[in-house]
Amino acid sequence: MALLVVAVSAQFFYQRDYKTSFAESERSVLQLLETVQATAAIAAYVGNRELAQQVVTGLTQNDIVIGAKIFAGKEIIGQNGKTSREIKQELISISLVAPFDDKEVVGELAVVPNAALIAARARDSAMSTALGLAAQSGLVALLVLIMVYWLMTRPLSRLSGSLHRITPGDGGRLDVNRIHRGDEIGLLAGDINALLHTVEKMLEEERQLRHRVEQLETRFRGIFEDSSAGIFLVREQGRLVTANPAFFRLTGIDETEQQPRGNTDLISQVFLDGDQAKSLIKLALVSKRPHSADLRIRSDIEDTLRWVHCIFSPAGDSTTVEGVMYDVTQRKHSEARIRELAETDSLTGLRNRQAADAALQALISQTPIGNKAFAVMLIDLDRFKYINDTYGHDAGDKVLITVAERLRNLVRESDLVARMGGDEFFIILNHAGNIGIVTRIAQKILDAQQAPIEVQQGVQEKIGISVGIALYPEHGDNPLSLRKHADQAMYAVKRRGKNSFAIYEPGAEDPLMESA
Repeated sequence: MALLVVAVSAQFFYQRDYKTSFAESERSVLQLLETVQATAAIAAYVGNRELAQQVVTGLTQNDIVIGAKIFAGKEIIGQNGKTSREIKQELISISLVAPFDDKEVVGELAVVPNAALIAARARDSAMSTALGLAAQSGLVALLVLIMVYWLMTRPLSRLSGSLHRITPGDGGRLDVNRIHRGDEIGLLAGDINALLHTVEKMLEEERQLRHRVEQLETRFRGIFEDSSAGIFLVREQGRLVTANPAFFRLTGIDETEQQPRGNTDLISQVFLDGDQAKSLIKLALVSKRPHSADLRIRSDIEDTLRWVHCIFSPAGDSTTVEGVMYDVTQRKHSEARIRELAETDSLTGLRNRQAADAALQALISQTPIGNKAFAVMLIDLDRFKYINDTYGHDAGDKVLITVAERLRNLVRESDLVARMGGDEFFIILNHAGNIGIVTRIAQKILDAQQAPIEVQQGVQEKIGISVGIALYPEHGDNPLSLRKHADQAMYAVKRRGKNSFAIYEPGAEDPLMESA
C-alpha cells in the first residue's frame, strides 16, 4: 500500500514538474525575443537586412532556438536556421513596433524553439524531482513501517501470543512492558486482563452454580425417589407423564407395565372418585392454584377401601398437573372410629342424641314437603327407676341393653334407633308416613317388651314402655317441633296408664289418639 502511494505521488509530481519546466523554457524563449525586440524593430522599420540578419543569427546561436526570421511587413528581411515547415512545429513570435510610434506595427520576429531540447530538459528536471520525492517517500514509509512494527505490530504480536497461551480460569495475565504502560498497548493489555478477570469470575460462579444445581438435583431426585408420598405428573386427559416409586406402591400399578400404556386414563384407572379427581385437575389448571381433597383409590385387596389425600397443582404448562398423594387410610379409619364413638351410646351401641339430631335434620333436608313422609317415636321405659333402685345399676344397664337390642331387631336397617339418655329412646321410621304402618310397628314394639328380662340370676322383671309418635310433615317440618309433639304424645300415654303408644293429633281437645 505504501509503495502504491509512493508510485502515485511520484507520477503526480513528475507530470506537474514536467509541465512547469516546459513552461519555464517557453518563457525563456519569450524573454530572449524581448531582449532583441528593439534591435529587430529598428531593422524592420528601416528595412536593414544586414542588421536583421545579425539579429536572427544571434538568436539561433542560443541552444533553445533552432530557427529565426524577421518580417518587415510581409517580406522576410532576415532568416537563419530551420523553418517551422521543416520540423512541423509552431513558431513563437512577437510583434515589432516603430521606434517612435508604439502603436505602429512594422514587422514580426518569429523563432522556432528547440522543442526536443526543451522537452528533454523538462523530463530530466521532472524525473529528478520525482525520484527525489520517491526516495523521500520510500524512506519515510520504511521508517513508518519500522516504527509501526516496533511500536505496534511487535507488541501486539507478543500480546496475541501471550493471550493464546492463557486458558480462561488458570489465573494467567498479560505482562505489559514499561514502555507501553501509558500508551494504547498498555491500555489494551489492561482491558484484556480485566476481561480475563471478569471471565474467570463468571466461570467460577457458573461452576459453583452448576455444582449447586447438581446437588439440588441429587437432593430432589432423592426426595422424589425416596418420598413416602406418591408424586406424579399427569396430563389433563389423564395420561401419566412420570411418577415416583411411592406412587406405584400406593396405587398398586406395575411400574414396568405402565410405560407402554402411556395413553391410559390414569385417573379412571386409579381413583374410585374419578370425576372428582378430574374436576380438581381442571380447577388447578384454570385457577393456577393447588386444589386438594381426600379421594378413594382402588386396592388390590378385596373389600378394602384405601384413602389418599391428593393435592393437584399446575406444573408450568397449560395441560400438565403435578399430583402428590398421601396415604390417609389409617386417618380415615380413625376419624370414622372417632365419629362412631362420638355418635354411639357406649352402653347400648345405639346412636346417641347428637347422632339422632343430625340424622333427623339430614332427613328433613333430603325430604321436601310433599314427598314421602316419615315418622318419629319417642320411647320412655316404665318401671325402670324401680328396677334400677331395687336391683342396682348393673340391673338397670342390663335392662337398657336388652331393650335396645329388641328395638334394633324390630325395625329396618334404613331406620334409626337411638338412646337419647337415661331410659329414653328415639326411633326414626324412614318412608313410613302411613298411620297404619306406624301403628303396626308400634304395636310390635309394645308386644316385644312384654317378655320379662332377667335382671339378676333367677330374678326376672317386666318392663313397660310409653311411646309417643309424630309424623312428618303433618306434625312438624323441623326437628324441634317433631320431637316436641312426639314428647307430648308420650306423656299423654304416661298420664293414661303407661305401656301404650299414642300419635299426636293437632287441633283436638285432647290432641292425642291413643291405642293400647
